[in-house]
Amino acid sequence: MISQTLKQAKIVTFKFIRTAVILAVLLAGMLFLSSSALSVENTNSEIVDPSTLTWKPLEGIPEGAEVAVLSGNPATGASEVAIRLPAGYLFPHHSHTSREVLFWSEGEFTYIADDGSKKNLAPDSYLNLPSGTKHSVVCGQQPCLVYARYDKPFDLILSPSPKNDQ
Repeated sequence: MISQTLKQAKIVTFKFIRTAVILAVLLAGMLFLSSSALSVENTNSEIVDPSTLTWKPLEGIPEGAEVAVLSGNPATGASEVAIRLPAGYLFPHHSHTSREVLFWSEGEFTYIADDGSKKNLAPDSYLNLPSGTKHSVVCGQQPCLVYARYDKPFDLILSPSPKNDQ
């Protein structure tokens, strides 16, 4: 009885913390936007209608991953992009010269670190990976959609998968 109550308390606590983190990220974004983009007329404002995105294949990796540029120019500098992956897609082991900030908005996925350790993550997960962090991801049973931000020109440095990755 106590064990079941503790399990339920743990689940409720986890959901509360997840919701609090999401709200904190949204609040931080709103505060940032309110100080730099108060109106649509502000020349720094960008509003993107998802139905108008131009999706292109991500080159140099297995077919299926697609990218759409939201802001900036990935070839020459900082950029923000949307990436979509089909269900079950394995994004190969890689790193970037730039810091990579990800916000996973749709689809469960597994993050695989360079040491082969795996972490299953749900939508609304936030990842902030320093430059040179080798990793890969596997999209779960539903297609995945992720927001990514890079502070330098985009590059994709492929590397061997971890030895203990099965």
